[in-house]
Amino acid sequence: MSGDGRPRVVIMPGNDALSDARVLKNLATAARFGLDAIAIGVVRGGPGREVRVGDARVVVVPVPPRVGAAGARAWLRRLGALLRPWYATESELKTARARLAYQVREASAPEGRARRDAGREPLVDGAAPSAAPAALVRARVLAGKVVVRLRALPLQRRRAREMRAHEETQRSREREIARLRRGPGRVRWRTELPIAVDDEVVLGRMLDELRPDLVHVHDVFMMGVAARAAARAALAGRRMALVYDAREYLPGLAHVPPRTVAAYCDLEREFIADFDRVLTVSAPLAELLRRDHRLRRLPDLVLNAPTVAPAADPPSVRRAAGVPDGVPLLVYAGGVNPARGVQTVVEALALLPGVHLAVVINRESHVTAELARLAEQHGVADRYHTAPFVPPEHVTQYFASADAGLSPLLHVVNHDVALTNKFCEYLLAGLPVVTSDTPAQADIVRELGVGEVFSAGDAADLARAVGLVLADPAPYRAAVARPEVQHRFSWDAQAAVLRDVYAELLGGLPDAAWAPDATRIGAVSPTEEDR
Repeated sequence: MSGDGRPRVVIMPGNDALSDARVLKNLATAARFGLDAIAIGVVRGGPGREVRVGDARVVVVPVPPRVGAAGARAWLRRLGALLRPWYATESELKTARARLAYQVREASAPEGRARRDAGREPLVDGAAPSAAPAALVRARVLAGKVVVRLRALPLQRRRAREMRAHEETQRSREREIARLRRGPGRVRWRTELPIAVDDEVVLGRMLDELRPDLVHVHDVFMMGVAARAAARAALAGRRMALVYDAREYLPGLAHVPPRTVAAYCDLEREFIADFDRVLTVSAPLAELLRRDHRLRRLPDLVLNAPTVAPAADPPSVRRAAGVPDGVPLLVYAGGVNPARGVQTVVEALALLPGVHLAVVINRESHVTAELARLAEQHGVADRYHTAPFVPPEHVTQYFASADAGLSPLLHVVNHDVALTNKFCEYLLAGLPVVTSDTPAQADIVRELGVGEVFSAGDAADLARAVGLVLADPAPYRAAVARPEVQHRFSWDAQAAVLRDVYAELLGGLPDAAWAPDATRIGAVSPTEEDR
């Protein structure tokens, strides 16, 4: 309970909170209901900070990985990574490249220092100390480039194999995850996720001090911290309600090491019984959660729907991509790892003369570089564009200038049950949706007539589906524009579900929660003044 008597809700996502659109929407909604709403974000390095977002607060807490970085187990992990002649993960390759980039800067430092000193009065007598002779530093850089390139080869070949043989790789991966989740050698979160101990030490203490009436956990990471805090509250004579927002089907996580997936599953399995309600993002995922955990009630659905707020200068993905009006433009937004199927879209461009593609990304990466190379190979580089992210409340305006929205997910368990952010955003932007035949989204597209479905990974079939939409967009746009469709996939509808859940668990809500416009949430991003 807050100092002014309002019920206190703490939202815990296991990330910094400020970059998580669903968390920001949840936070703004709780504040709009008249609750004392606080999000606890976490970072693994750097300073903490506190930010006001409208009437709510985000407290970003540094929790460095002390437990995982200490002891014999951590020492052996580091030694193994050093001695292994190849990079096992993208993270190892990125770290090596970062070190090499530092050495390159070091190599140029002596020359830069000499050039700068030539034009200024020395501050001290004698030459400045040097870390190492310039020739030695240059030799290290050359050797480092060769070593990084050679050690990266197996990882790069593995990437290529994954792109070519995704389905077989996925079947093998699913078998490995199943093995690690069962039997005497089952992976346990306590040994595989030592950072959870750090989280408990730091964030558990925060929850004890904040004394929330309800903790809303997003994703699996903070389940143990919240459950233990609720148990301590009970010992102190206080009741703390718990909500688990299951945003992913954990056994189906793509591009997470199998041992880590198994540890996440173990964490979820141990603590889900401590929670009072479970929320999730699609009906098929709700059924899987009820089956796997023998839940007495089906999880409530809160879709990844967008909020909408007017922008002084409405953004345009067409303008950002540099595509003139009247030229057919497809938009894809979100992650670009191979399982997302964006390579299928690039290949399909070769079969769609004159059609352009805008891929909306947060930052460039080795995957976006590979997509650009793929576009060159297929002769469509002039029609392949990237565009930056915009604040979540402006996304629908941003996409509205395109002709269709794409969701080319490949078949993995998590994708087959996913109803993605982009799916809802395209519909609220008024766009027809062209989706792969991942069932959760494909069934809705067919049911509502809001787009077309193609076979996942099939560039020719994707081109066919896009061709149908571009040839006669009017029926699709009319279906998308129906009021019941616009409401179903809006945040207004999701906020109403949150209101009912919170009211039940808290024994009622302030009068503000029942105002006619209480579920109408606009801007959710921190402003410059907030930051």
